[in-house]
Amino acid sequence: MNKRPSWMWIISLPVLLLAGCGQSQSTGSTHVDSTLAGSTAAGSLPRGVMSAARACTLVVGKASRGFFDRPEQVHLVLTSYAKGEPVESQGDISGGMPAQTLVWVVEVHAKAIHWDHSAPAAVGPGGSVITPSAAPPDTDFSVVMNAKTGYVSDQGECRCWPLPLAKVGTLVSLPATC
Repeated sequence: MNKRPSWMWIISLPVLLLAGCGQSQSTGSTHVDSTLAGSTAAGSLPRGVMSAARACTLVVGKASRGFFDRPEQVHLVLTSYAKGEPVESQGDISGGMPAQTLVWVVEVHAKAIHWDHSAPAAVGPGGSVITPSAAPPDTDFSVVMNAKTGYVSDQGECRCWPLPLAKVGTLVSLPATC
């Protein structure tokens, strides 16, 4: 019988447990790097950077009850603030972090996002004001999060799934359960 040394089990067990964390994407050459999704093994992420699964959990798992109505999918990308923040905000860039700070851009897609904050009234045909209850709910929530500390500098909601995150890094796709 071929017996493996005990050190091999120590190395291979986390890899086996985390192998199912990422899902491949069917869009072009974009793929999921499963080491980004769930592992912080030597060489897979820069030192001190949290895994994609941890970033996902910080966004989805810590949302207040009812914030996400039936979350369906989470997309993430590890990039620099200067590249990721304009993608998350669809063009704008603020001074939330230094440009080269490593960030996770996390985008959550759900049936609806229930973010209790004031927003300008929408104007409908003929100048009529559309009340928030009449407007379709936003379905997507995204954040820019410091990849080492978890500090969120930017966040927004829209009906814009999916953001073009693959333009700024390797796309990681996770289920809503992270």
